[in-house]
Amino acid sequence: MSAKFTDNTISIARLISFSDGVFAIAVTLLVFNLKVPVVPADDVHLLLPGMIKAMLPHFATYIYTFLLVGLYWTFNHRILNLVIRVDNTFMWMNICYLLMISFIPFPSALFGSYPDETFSFVFYICCMILVSGLTMLMLGYASYNYRLINKEIPSAVVKYLFFRQFISIIVFLTAIPLAIYQERLAIYYLFILFPIHGLTKKYIRKQAEG
Repeated sequence: MSAKFTDNTISIARLISFSDGVFAIAVTLLVFNLKVPVVPADDVHLLLPGMIKAMLPHFATYIYTFLLVGLYWTFNHRILNLVIRVDNTFMWMNICYLLMISFIPFPSALFGSYPDETFSFVFYICCMILVSGLTMLMLGYASYNYRLINKEIPSAVVKYLFFRQFISIIVFLTAIPLAIYQERLAIYYLFILFPIHGLTKKYIRKQAEG
């Protein structure tokens, strides 16, 4: 008699390992968007400082995107650490999530190359909103009626992770009208996401302790 196949044969460890590999490749590809400026040898002293200054939007986009991918990596790990079993649906949700993570270097390069174009910024933002949305979808699927997560995990933990992704989406959406007014200011505005996440974590922790 053949052994009965179940989705529980999917290894969580293998899923985590695959996810880590995709994240590592994605953050590595980001740096390839930074091209060393080509300056005639006779004019290096005169032109190089100005060319480096002109690359500031590229540097800002690289730093922000690197930190953001790192943030997504921590959320992915937190979700996978809550999961005690994996079914086929969740596995494909994670694959779609990693598809978007691996795609991030492209909108990052596009926006870095055209920092004064509203379309490139909106395209970048939409990609990040999609990643945050997929994070919430994975968490919602896994946590619904404790489908895939440990029943001992407090519901407050799941709500906290949901709330932080919701905050990310709000920050991304509010950056779009700002980009219409001042394109370059919008990318620096996005950095507010990280202190907001930090303050939210402290607030939730304080509420839990109180």
